[in-house]
Amino acid sequence: MLYKDIYYTDFLFNIRKMTIRGVIFDLDGTLLVHKLKLYEAKREFLNRLREKLQIDTEFILDLPVAYILNELKEEDRITAFKILNEVFEPFEINAAEIAELREGVREVIEFLKSRGIKLAIATNNSRKSVELCLKKVMMDTYFDVIVTRDDVMDLKPNGKMIVEAVRRLGLEVSEVIHVGDTVHDVLAAKEVGVRSMAITGGAHDLEMLQASKPDYLVNSFKEIPQKIKNLL
Repeated sequence: MLYKDIYYTDFLFNIRKMTIRGVIFDLDGTLLVHKLKLYEAKREFLNRLREKLQIDTEFILDLPVAYILNELKEEDRITAFKILNEVFEPFEINAAEIAELREGVREVIEFLKSRGIKLAIATNNSRKSVELCLKKVMMDTYFDVIVTRDDVMDLKPNGKMIVEAVRRLGLEVSEVIHVGDTVHDVLAAKEVGVRSMAITGGAHDLEMLQASKPDYLVNSFKEIPQKIKNLL
């Protein structure tokens, strides 16, 4: 156990006070050590997109894929999403095969689950790669809901994926916190009125996360319960 029993009692009281009944997590960089070769995947995706759709626009690699998709016409967007799956899934599966939990994840997840908090994952990754990741780190039985790009054809920083996770959990947006490691996670949560918690040590650095103004900011997974308690 990570914390003393008396601290658990205080934390549970404050959880109830906030009416928090669910936590939605991002995957890469949040639950897992970030190992996805994102730039390589995105570069290949853009090259394939130009070849298939004869798109002349030079997209910046730092832009989220969601922004790129949103610039396309509807019929082109459907084609682009298919290309996205074809390109990204092999990279995601490669990362899944060497998946590694971030420090403190298992203990905090087990604690939240044992206290009746509903748990979800909302990730831009494919379902196949997510399931492989969770099996690799022996966490495949912990989450009540998993929402991937196979379920919602709108990627973060669009908030639809988070809304779908909330819906499947059977909760209200006011009853949920979203935890992620990027600005895109924060923006997605803010867009749909879900409280956002940013965690450092993932894809985006501290300065970028601070600039996105999350509701909560933590440096490790083990800080999550304490941070919620302190900010009440």
